[in-house]
Amino acid sequence: MKLNEEQKKVVYSNEPFLFLLAGAGSGKTRVVVERIKYLIEQGVNPEEILAITFTRKASFEMKERIDHPRVNVHTFHQFCYIKLIDYYKETFKLVNEDIEPFSREELLEISKHKNSLYLSKRPNKFIEYQNYLKKNGLKDFDDLILGIYFKIKGKNHPFMYQYIFIDEFQDTNHLQYSLLKELIKKDTKVLAVGDPDQSIYSFRGANSKIIFLYVFDYQAKLYTLSINYRSAKTILEHANRLIKRNNRKYKKELTPTNIENSNVYNLHFSSEKEEAFLITNLIKLFKKHSIQDEEIAILYRNHHRAFELIHMLHYSDIPFQTYDDSNEEKKTGIQLLTIHKAKGLEFDAVIILGLEQGVLPSYRNQMHIELEEERRLMFVAMTRARHFLYFSSIEKNSDNHTFTSSQFISESGTKTIPGRRINDIISLGDFNGRKAKNSRSDSNH
Repeated sequence: MKLNEEQKKVVYSNEPFLFLLAGAGSGKTRVVVERIKYLIEQGVNPEEILAITFTRKASFEMKERIDHPRVNVHTFHQFCYIKLIDYYKETFKLVNEDIEPFSREELLEISKHKNSLYLSKRPNKFIEYQNYLKKNGLKDFDDLILGIYFKIKGKNHPFMYQYIFIDEFQDTNHLQYSLLKELIKKDTKVLAVGDPDQSIYSFRGANSKIIFLYVFDYQAKLYTLSINYRSAKTILEHANRLIKRNNRKYKKELTPTNIENSNVYNLHFSSEKEEAFLITNLIKLFKKHSIQDEEIAILYRNHHRAFELIHMLHYSDIPFQTYDDSNEEKKTGIQLLTIHKAKGLEFDAVIILGLEQGVLPSYRNQMHIELEEERRLMFVAMTRARHFLYFSSIEKNSDNHTFTSSQFISESGTKTIPGRRINDIISLGDFNGRKAKNSRSDSNH
């Protein structure tokens, strides 16, 4: 498929600094890949192109699509690891995710302190943790970036790139942005790509305000991709309505290319057991209408919210897969994953569990700013769906705690129907006797 007009402007731009405000499903990866290919055609040395992605999976995918062995495509951590080993000849071992004497909360606080370039308050266990690393000849992932940053800061360093691309820019932190600034030489040109509406990692120190800093620091030209190649028209209408509630500096509205009308419902259940039983029925219904297991995703804020459903899927002999911290596995069976893990993925059918006040949005996030992050999380969840999207909410949990429904249901303009009416969904006109397309609808991304 040809590039659309919005995409062409970016691919062929001569501006030295660009910020691409790229909506969900708008073909941003394709734009980056096409621009890199175009620059190589124009005679740019592929070794002088650096593309930074957010996950290893994304870096492999981008490498494959660029299809040029000499272009540098890495995550920030990979990039720094390679430089420390190959150029600075350092020897060290990398720590595992869990380090026995320290809790996950402590490790997260230490990581945020490092990512703030030591500007935040020093956590209690920081010195003890650093001593532990030193004693065992270890580095953590943040040390990789700190290591390179302090080696090149303010120096005439050897890492020269004519073009730098940064994906998922809304998820960068202060340390990563500081490193980027050191990599930008007098003649370096930069394209940063991001979507503040999908900024969901502030708990790890990410800061979408870095977008505004970059635009200001480098007088970057702003381009927008607003045409969505992924989701049905109705899904986007609900997602747009929800995200408008946030206070956004850069506003955009996603426009669909897929104009099919599939109803979006909140299915309301009396308990988690009823929810598990009836959602399993809905999954069977999807399968009956030729939607493959791998194209059905169950998303949730916290893993334990899916406990009853997992039990029921086991009992019903429906194959499924839950994701751990690595997203590299081959997809088999129904996909069960947290919304954070689902970022960057897409499915034919998506069911979002836990649409209760206090669960999604989480009660921990009652401050206005944090509520906005929860809303962005919901927006990310909704925009994973191509053809079918359902919310699920319960009245009472197994501890007999009574819930009120999530504010996100009404904010997105989604209609609630009793969960027991799942079997009527066909008569409600959702499938229209049409089989969901098994092919991806996103040849523009």
